[in-house]
Amino acid sequence: MIELRKHIRDVQEKVTELVDRKPVAILLSLLAALVVWFAIVVNVYPQTPLRFYSIPVEVELKGTTAEANGLSVVDIDVESVNAELVGARSQIGRLTTEDLIASVDVDSVNTAGEYTLPLTIRAENGIGFNVDAISPATATVRFDKIETRPFDVTPSYPNIVVTAGHATDTDDVTCEPSFIEITGPSAQLDEIARVEVYSGKSQELDSSYSFYASEIRLYTEEGALLDTEDLDIPTTDFQISIPVLTQKELQLTYEITGATGDFDLDWLRSHLTLSEDSITLAAQTSSALAKQESWSMGIVSLRDIEPGFSRTFSIDMDEGLINRSGIDQVTMTLDDEDIVTKNFTVSSDNLSITNPGAYDFNIITRKMEITVAGPKEELDELDVNDICVQADLLNYNADQQGASFSWTPVITFYDQKHLWAVGSYKISIDRLDTDSSADDTADES
Repeated sequence: MIELRKHIRDVQEKVTELVDRKPVAILLSLLAALVVWFAIVVNVYPQTPLRFYSIPVEVELKGTTAEANGLSVVDIDVESVNAELVGARSQIGRLTTEDLIASVDVDSVNTAGEYTLPLTIRAENGIGFNVDAISPATATVRFDKIETRPFDVTPSYPNIVVTAGHATDTDDVTCEPSFIEITGPSAQLDEIARVEVYSGKSQELDSSYSFYASEIRLYTEEGALLDTEDLDIPTTDFQISIPVLTQKELQLTYEITGATGDFDLDWLRSHLTLSEDSITLAAQTSSALAKQESWSMGIVSLRDIEPGFSRTFSIDMDEGLINRSGIDQVTMTLDDEDIVTKNFTVSSDNLSITNPGAYDFNIITRKMEITVAGPKEELDELDVNDICVQADLLNYNADQQGASFSWTPVITFYDQKHLWAVGSYKISIDRLDTDSSADDTADES
């Protein structure tokens, strides 16, 4: 006990010696002032402001009316904010930017659209504070319903061409898969009018060709290219198959029947005009058109051609051929500026029979009206005696025609190459059954 007391006295003496020294006295004064200042600050000014930078912004929809209405955030114009917070010194001083989140107030949002909404600040660790200032104080947010819709795709390959003599039919080009599903805001999906699978590949084709492409381009009804940033478009390899056809331009032709050997058909053809002179056909194989240089529309009878004449031919394709011209009808018209008609009455002197065979015949018709067409000058010079009406009985069949029958004659004009009879004519003929012919018939039976 005596020793302990002695030890305490020694410590007191040493402390007294230290205090009596000047530097130590200064240090103790500073410590005392610091303690007094801290006590004043804590008791008189318990709240203090602090500034935080680049606080991340989030939009929370869980449990909100917006979520209940199927809305999602499509776009927001603010990613982070700066804020000045005020709180208890002992608490707020422990905060860092990583503890803070800026939230968008979405209580007023219930339909799709664009809104300017206020921002608030909260701490994830639960420390309380007051917000003195936020910069920016609001955010512009676009809300919409997110949907997934299927769209048909159209292949686009502007730099792939076919060589001369070949063609492609876009209706026969295939793309597999033929559609794609796109997810995004309904308002933006509504703008999509056409979905293209695009390929910038360059190539010349002379036969069918297949290739793959994956670039998707979206277009509006007006043909404007759409921004795809807010859309979810799956990456897909599309197989595009292009059938290549052999193509050929063919001259349109026709046949004129009923003309005699001395009639000038070339002259008449020069007065007949077609609405189209040629058509372009295509086929899967080159052999289908290899030997074909023209396309026959059909037959026109000479007796039907007269001033004001017009006839429409239908262009019907053979199986395996494709009409690339898109022309399904061609109209023939007569240039009748210098062509007229004139009526003549012919008598029995103009009527005759050729190739009677083993029979004798008698022409019952003694007179008939004939309409003749041709150039006016030649018709004015035509004499009725130059008209020859002949019944060629080379193909007469006694069992079919019988003994009294009508026959279509051939009408010609002496030394005239540009005249022809218009209309249909018949002459009445009787077969004369002489004894010799009757005997011949009996022998044949």
